[in-house]
Amino acid sequence: MMVLPSSDRKYRRSPPRSPLLPQKLDDDQSFDAHGSGFDGASTSGAVFNLSTTIVGAGIMGLPAAVNQLGLIPGLLTIMFVSMLTESSIDMILRFSRASKSKTYSGVATDAFGGAGSNILQACIVINNLGMLVVYMIIIGDVLSGTSVDGFHHGGVIEEWFGQHWWTTRSALLLFTTFFVFAPLISFKRVGKSKF
Repeated sequence: MMVLPSSDRKYRRSPPRSPLLPQKLDDDQSFDAHGSGFDGASTSGAVFNLSTTIVGAGIMGLPAAVNQLGLIPGLLTIMFVSMLTESSIDMILRFSRASKSKTYSGVATDAFGGAGSNILQACIVINNLGMLVVYMIIIGDVLSGTSVDGFHHGGVIEEWFGQHWWTTRSALLLFTTFFVFAPLISFKRVGKSKF
């Protein structure tokens, strides 16, 4: 039995880590999806998921933000957020090259330590909850309509079927939450949401 040096023992005892994206293999080799924790997501699927998230949130969020802030403060805020985005991408790339870990959580742990990684995870949860609220407001406005200054703008479902208890905003949002959002967040792997 071969005895490993102490520096190699600590890496041997650490839990296995799976890559964010599959490694490119030769044509005659196949990628072991189940052995590495990777479940069939591809680069194009990841790009498509990220693009739909950015475009969907951006189309709905940017005009509302500029409307609330005004033109000049809104443009300054957009430029400030773009600088934060660029610096965070730079940080991710810098630490992912230096890190032995190839997972996002592993890179965050290497960059910020355990406490910083937990704060990052909390920020991701808060961001996702905020985006969920934005999408729920949009879905409610589109499906059931909205009332502004005593004038009611009818939604799609309300125009199709008339005013009933099940075409109200709360009923439609409850239905959407249980039959659209709940199944979508139940996937074990995010890659399956590309469909």
